[in-house]
Amino acid sequence: MVRLVYLLWALLLLLAGCAPQTSPAPPPARLELHVVDVGQGDGLLLRSPEGRVMVVDGGPRRGGFADYLAKVGVQRVDVLIATNPDADHIGGLIEVLRRFPVGEVYVSGDINTTRTYEEFLDALDASRAPVRVPTRGDRIPFGSVTVEVLNPSEPRFPDRNNNSVVVKVTYGEVSFLLMGDAERAAEERLVSTGADLRADVLKMGHHASRTSTWPFFVERVRPRIAVYSAGRDNPYGHPHKEPLQNLLSRGVTVYGTDKYGTIILSTNGKTLQVQTERQP
Repeated sequence: MVRLVYLLWALLLLLAGCAPQTSPAPPPARLELHVVDVGQGDGLLLRSPEGRVMVVDGGPRRGGFADYLAKVGVQRVDVLIATNPDADHIGGLIEVLRRFPVGEVYVSGDINTTRTYEEFLDALDASRAPVRVPTRGDRIPFGSVTVEVLNPSEPRFPDRNNNSVVVKVTYGEVSFLLMGDAERAAEERLVSTGADLRADVLKMGHHASRTSTWPFFVERVRPRIAVYSAGRDNPYGHPHKEPLQNLLSRGVTVYGTDKYGTIILSTNGKTLQVQTERQP
């Protein structure tokens, strides 16, 4: 009898060991865009579904962008883009270049005469990362995500804002259009090229200034969501009412860092989710 009980117990253990082991399904791969609250400036972080990291601008020197990267677990920046050489875009990139290994760097090709720009060049040199000047039609490798350069193009504009690096980022069926400080002249050229500007998310040009996001451009992009980066009570009055009205009158939902703090948009290639640091 004891032997029979032992055999039954052993059989149960054997069957339990042979039972298929189940584990929770992994979360779906997602592309993330972090519009970081850096005050009056631009600082964007993108994470590909494979975990690659792209930085697009870094805000001003004291905007805390490098600290934010560290806080969310970034250890390496695979691609760094400085959309233009103004201090509110490259100031925070100096610390990024000093603190993180950087794979490759893309710049607009324009120069500046500020001390911040000089320090940015010094940090670039010390990082030993290869530096490239992209042009319309280039593709920037970023895992399963397509990153297409739409600006700058030839002939170049006489001002830095309109020569901003503009990229369209696409994962699955969802696209983000990141405008840097591009203004009306660049928007007109983008439309005239016949490029596919349709995007679910528009990162508004020039901190939602009235110089950007004109009605003809919004009609071509047809975004569902627009985001902008601007400091609270900034001296420029950003965001201006005209670009906001151009979007809101067309049913676009608008988020700004001055009101919502850091904004995180994520997509699995089909749906889009928005998370904000605070509610206005």
